[in-house]
Amino acid sequence: MHRVLAAALALLISLPAWSQRSQPAPLRIMPIGDSITEGGDGTGGFRKPLFDKLTAAWGMPNFVGSRNMRQSDPVDVVDHDEDGYSAYRIEQITSGKGFWNAPPLETRLKAWDPAVVTIHAGTNDAQQNYYFYGNPKTGFPGVVDRLDDLVSRIVAFNPEIYIVVAQIIPANAPATETTQAYIRALNAKIPALVERHQALGHRVSLVDLYTPMLAHPNPDGIHPGAEGYAVMAEQWFQALMALGVVPKNPDPGRFWGLHQADRFSTTSSTPWSPQANLLRAGSPSLAGVQTSGYSGSHAPALLNDGSLGAFSNDQDYLSTTTFTLATAQAPNGYDLTRIRSAAGLPTAANGDERSHQSYEVWWSSVDAPDTFTQLGDFHHVLVNVAERASQITLTRTGGAPLATRVAKVQFRFTQPPLRQFGFIGIDSPTPYRELEVFGAPTP
Repeated sequence: MHRVLAAALALLISLPAWSQRSQPAPLRIMPIGDSITEGGDGTGGFRKPLFDKLTAAWGMPNFVGSRNMRQSDPVDVVDHDEDGYSAYRIEQITSGKGFWNAPPLETRLKAWDPAVVTIHAGTNDAQQNYYFYGNPKTGFPGVVDRLDDLVSRIVAFNPEIYIVVAQIIPANAPATETTQAYIRALNAKIPALVERHQALGHRVSLVDLYTPMLAHPNPDGIHPGAEGYAVMAEQWFQALMALGVVPKNPDPGRFWGLHQADRFSTTSSTPWSPQANLLRAGSPSLAGVQTSGYSGSHAPALLNDGSLGAFSNDQDYLSTTTFTLATAQAPNGYDLTRIRSAAGLPTAANGDERSHQSYEVWWSSVDAPDTFTQLGDFHHVLVNVAERASQITLTRTGGAPLATRVAKVQFRFTQPPLRQFGFIGIDSPTPYRELEVFGAPTP
């Protein structure tokens, strides 16, 4: 029985998984800044023209961040995500503390895991004439050091990120002369900041947004109009092209020593072919399924029935499902080689994307079947409102098993990273379609 089970599972691993209707996750770009990055005035800011330029040059990007502007973006904008915080000074952008009560920078970076970060920050420091040289009595740093801290913490999180720092756009009347002078003084010091990082081998570069914008005054003195945002988009685009490479997304599985591959589809909620696996209902390798904490209306066992037409989508991200493998016929347990999860439905009528995924994977061994070890926590970074399906595939780098002598596999569904929609966090149920765990009996 042991040999028959192993042979059947080995044959099924070679079956096709995804059709041409799905694609690898697009390049993640995190625009960090304030209201000028946010573009919450109904224009979409520089994000829409930059999105279009990058799509033509590199393929569709994925703008990411903890802010979502679908409430104010024009109807032709499909990607509403960014990391700009209206009224925030530089140190608030870094800490998250203030009016928006955002997570700290490192939490946001881990949630969205960008390959590229753009920074346009300092306008609100200028408007408030806020401690240009710092406060020696309290040790509060000057504005250049505050900007350096923002850049340095991104480098510390992941030195592979390409960081493009802007000399920020000018202010004009009715903005005060003090504000305008502060911006000029800050911009004069930014090139040296960038050069210091470059001397250390950091992937930090400079873009001059000040000079090109002098010919396009801001209607309110601070925020560009549509013409000005188009100029900003062109300058950001040229700065990204000047990198000389097409950046690659970091591997989200690296935090756990694993490889995580994400795919998505904009054409179908079920653009894949399920494969027979250790967890499939009716498989001789599955002894039982138990779910706790589930309050949905669909039977959670549908998550392993191989039928992509069914799904579980009501508060399932708060549940735990434990799959008990058939160790009577495989007394040494199972080697797990690959895990796949699939989710998705078309965007809801209220605009909620429904291709979220977020969960922890735990496992236990035949030696201690009721003692669980965490394999890792994983989530899918949403692409945009056109996304209808997502898939996560987990393997171990180098081809080694994810775990050996496994008796039980447990999925603990968790809340996906929140994005702020106005003052409200976007929190929509995740319609998981299928869970698949591949492997064979441990020899």
